[in-house]
Amino acid sequence: MAKILYGLCGEGLGHASRSRILINHLKKEHDIRIVAGGKAYDLLSSEFDRVEEIESPRFIYEGNDVRLFYSILIMIYRTIVSTPFSFLKVRKIIKEFKPDLLITDADPISHFAARFSKIKRMSIDNPQVLLHREYEVTFGEFISWFFLMIALKISAFGADRYIIYDYFVGQVDDPRVLFLKPLIQEGILKQKPKYGNHVFVYQTSLSTEFICGILKKIDETFIIYGFNKELIDENLIFRQFNEDDFYHDISNAKAVIANGGFTVLSEALYLKKPIFSIPINNQFEQILNAKFIDKLGAGVYHMYLNENDLKDFLNNLDQYKENLKSYNPEKQEVTLKRIEEEIQKLLLRHSKT
Repeated sequence: MAKILYGLCGEGLGHASRSRILINHLKKEHDIRIVAGGKAYDLLSSEFDRVEEIESPRFIYEGNDVRLFYSILIMIYRTIVSTPFSFLKVRKIIKEFKPDLLITDADPISHFAARFSKIKRMSIDNPQVLLHREYEVTFGEFISWFFLMIALKISAFGADRYIIYDYFVGQVDDPRVLFLKPLIQEGILKQKPKYGNHVFVYQTSLSTEFICGILKKIDETFIIYGFNKELIDENLIFRQFNEDDFYHDISNAKAVIANGGFTVLSEALYLKKPIFSIPINNQFEQILNAKFIDKLGAGVYHMYLNENDLKDFLNNLDQYKENLKSYNPEKQEVTLKRIEEEIQKLLLRHSKT
């Protein structure tokens, strides 16, 4: 049994939702303590013991756009004002807990606290893919890409091992980097997916009025999550979030419309659902996730939702379904076993030094 300190970024729920899968697996054999901020703290503190709240970077949103420069200013301010207190808090936890290993999911505070204490560090996340896969950056994307690249290079600088959740198969030459397929929620794994008669929509940034104006023009039934209401409006069925209903509806959809969030896209891929992705503007991680969906042939991405693009997508579902047949999500137990093996290798190497 090892003592593991687990640090999480609190931007969105994606980091927390996949990390709780891994934490539930690891706690069977290891002693785990968690430090997290934002939404990650809210979710994990309700499910696990010994979860401490720390500062966490987050974007400022306005509709389907990240207010990039305002977000940068706020992050700089919080780094100066709040981060030192969180850093000292994590240092105190390290002193008391004496972890053998830090696992970080895009959390820079715990990473640098562990580095300062000369503790082995393993980065397990998906954003690090930006540093190791090939892709194109347009002129309009450059600023958001550059800002995210700098943040990623800083947040897990000098980790002993990088495990990166990724949609593709090939590895890279860097011996510290290992690509694994995304972890999937247990509720999704239990589903028996089929192609039903509705289109699943998960949307948290576009306005209700805008999305209704587009979807009502299309002869399909849309089941919509993200607006926190129960309502039937012509061909639109709005539902409040409930895990069981959410998993059932996405598993039985003919297609999925979502932002560029890694978790929902991973679940749609696992279920072999054609994807229409509308990534949030100036959020390059989401843009890259959406580009990878397009590259896989699993669907398309557009920066804006319009009627013609959506109709074209729905008219080509058979092609995307055919392409999705070749996608191998890997068995979850294989992925978890590989992570455990990498942890043991790192701990063994540490014990010999």
